[in-house]
Amino acid sequence: MPQKASLILLLKAKACAIIHCTMNDAMYFVSVDFIDDPNVAGRQYWYVCPFGDVESGDEVLAPLGRHSRLQLGVVRRTRYARDAEAPYPVYMIKSIKDVVKRRQGEYMMYKIIEKRELNPTVTMMDIFAPLVAKKAQPGQFIILRVDEDGERIPLTVAGCNVKAGTVKIIFQVVGATTIKLNHKNVGDSLADFCGPLGRATETEGIKKACIVGGGVGCAIAMPVAQKLHELGCEVHSVTGFRNRDLVILEKEFSECSDKLTVVTDDGSYGRKGVVTEPLKEALESGEKYDMIFAIGPLIMMKFVVATAKPFGVPVTVSMNPIMIDGTGMCGGCRLTVGGKTHFACVDGPDFNGYDVDFDEAMERGSMYADFERHARDEACNLFKKEAE
Repeated sequence: MPQKASLILLLKAKACAIIHCTMNDAMYFVSVDFIDDPNVAGRQYWYVCPFGDVESGDEVLAPLGRHSRLQLGVVRRTRYARDAEAPYPVYMIKSIKDVVKRRQGEYMMYKIIEKRELNPTVTMMDIFAPLVAKKAQPGQFIILRVDEDGERIPLTVAGCNVKAGTVKIIFQVVGATTIKLNHKNVGDSLADFCGPLGRATETEGIKKACIVGGGVGCAIAMPVAQKLHELGCEVHSVTGFRNRDLVILEKEFSECSDKLTVVTDDGSYGRKGVVTEPLKEALESGEKYDMIFAIGPLIMMKFVVATAKPFGVPVTVSMNPIMIDGTGMCGGCRLTVGGKTHFACVDGPDFNGYDVDFDEAMERGSMYADFERHARDEACNLFKKEAE
């Protein structure tokens, strides 16, 4: 090969190496316009972007503001740059969380944006579902399917971020479907996420309330407490768990409660006892509540109602019976309330606690226990085989 040709090839190889090295050393930046936020719309914020294929026009979730809450924005510009050449101003400590819509394509619906374990058996997820996030209110629920062949399960909305288009769900890993759901990770998507369903919890006009939550029922009680707090209501909260390892959402409750009491059955955290004890003491001491909201196991709600009855305080309970379609057609979620049949999905899930036939609800709730146990065992065995 002629010497000149060899020199040209050598120079080309060095140039490619230099370009490759430069691209690897550089960082990918994108400018984001949060068009739906009137406070910042029109401004462009630069972020570090971990997704190298993001283009102008893509919609992304990115943290904004002092509390770094995720918001939905549109990518306007992109560029590679080294640290010293980074575009200004740059949120150097912040980066794009996720891409939810490509420039030419559909929204990546029902994508898991966040996932966090609250305790060994309870998981919290943020799901990208902007239409649900815009409408959902405390007390309402969604019905989801993990995959196309999966069963439908109802989960109460535990919070929404309207600007990010995300809906928070909190679930206990107890059955086959929740096991499958818990095996999903950030970036995965769910087959269906339908809602909001049911009637929202009535909070208007309440000046002083007591929120009583038991176990994973605290996930349903939390948004109610937060809503009441936002409305200026004085909120007293009592949360109960079996032991300290199962305590969840204490920080969230403390932020929206004027008074918070945490109890555990064995006394390993907070006060030893059950939720009805501090409730009864508060009522006996003269606390005047406009409403008591009880959310948790059926037996707990039954005894909260019994505790409040001598004092004449109204009690709202949140019922979560067997449910299939969530629109009142199947009748699976029927309850006896005030001597009449009601459907939890369309008439509830909130009801006057004094009218609910708890004994019937508990009997119906245990009808499929053997079937559910069998389905759970099958799901566990399936994931064990996959792990092997």
